[in-house]
Amino acid sequence: MAESSPPTPPGSPDPRASPQSSGFRRLVVMLAIVASLAAAAVVYRDSYRHDDSHVPPLVSLAPDDSLARARRLAGVDSTKKNEWVDEIPSADLTSLDPARVEIFLRFANARHCTCGCGFTLAACRRFDPTCEISGPLVAALLDSVSRGLVADVRGLRKRPESAAAAAASE
Repeated sequence: MAESSPPTPPGSPDPRASPQSSGFRRLVVMLAIVASLAAAAVVYRDSYRHDDSHVPPLVSLAPDDSLARARRLAGVDSTKKNEWVDEIPSADLTSLDPARVEIFLRFANARHCTCGCGFTLAACRRFDPTCEISGPLVAALLDSVSRGLVADVRGLRKRPESAAAAAASE
């Protein structure tokens, strides 16, 4: 008669299983866990990637253009950076009534160009009509003023007395 072994309590290792098979099983389980964590990390990383295909490239000036521009602007007296400008190249003010012309000129002579030149928008257009930054900014300002979206000039630079007298005499 064969001897029967006593029953093993639930949850305890089977004494008939070899120690090598349980180690192999643990290794397989650990590898499966590591693989699933790696896959989850890849999915998580890819979900936060941004699609930059719709973003336009940055405007870049060729080195020759930037040097020529810097030389040209270096020749301009630095006091002209905030000079009041009544006639802004590329800005057709004929469609505006006199009140809106004044609003446009006050904004253009108060706000500075963001190209780094240090000029107001109006002065940048006057002394550097090829600036790729001030052109669209002046066009957007003109459009906003003509549509009545910009009407409050409180806190903006006022027309200097000498410029006001010159404008009144015209």
